[in-house]
Amino acid sequence: MIGDPAAFIISSLFLIVALFVAIPLHELGHAAAAVMLGDPSPRNRGVFRSNPRVFLNPYGVVAVFLLNVGFGNPVPVNEARLGSTWRKLGWALGGPAANLGAAIIFGALVRVLLSVGGQPAPYTLTQTPLGFVATIIYACFFLNLSIFAFQLIPLPGLDGWRVVEILFRRRHPAFFYRVAGSTQTIWMVAVFALILGPYLLHFSLLAAVMGIAYQPASTAILGTCSGYVTLNPCPFLGVT
Repeated sequence: MIGDPAAFIISSLFLIVALFVAIPLHELGHAAAAVMLGDPSPRNRGVFRSNPRVFLNPYGVVAVFLLNVGFGNPVPVNEARLGSTWRKLGWALGGPAANLGAAIIFGALVRVLLSVGGQPAPYTLTQTPLGFVATIIYACFFLNLSIFAFQLIPLPGLDGWRVVEILFRRRHPAFFYRVAGSTQTIWMVAVFALILGPYLLHFSLLAAVMGIAYQPASTAILGTCSGYVTLNPCPFLGVT
């Protein structure tokens, strides 16, 4: 998945700025949604005054560089205070919504820079100052959209599964209890599938699954589906 080592190292440098934007923003999106929908816990615990670095999870940061996806330390929320199912769904989707909103803003900036000759090139450091700025902005666009799409995957621990749980937990409590006890096993299977997928199936399972949300969003924002050096969630168009 890493491919060219030089391109991997250079592209990782551009992602450093992006991860300090995308990961804290995701968790703050959850926090803001919870507060607006009835749970003051994040505000009372000083989440909005915290240093953004407190949201960075070491494993989530490593995932940014190796897989171009990421996750952070979750904001403490009292789900019982949210009351209705719709409010809980709003809280669960607050993080992805924050990343999508940021991707729209950064994507608009990328389009402006492209119109004046700023071509993103995340695989090289030899570029014009305008191109360098465009690459940093593009990295921020990509990682925000990547985390948006990744978090919507219905796997335990991700927001997509949280949505499924909110909708169906009352009807099938035993099933969700068993899944909660098997989270580690589920993730081990998922990691093995992620590693073996490119060799057995000749395509990235992660990119294919993420592409369901990533591809239409990227196309709507940029006018094309565009990935990054080590992750291309555009499986149907085959565009990098």
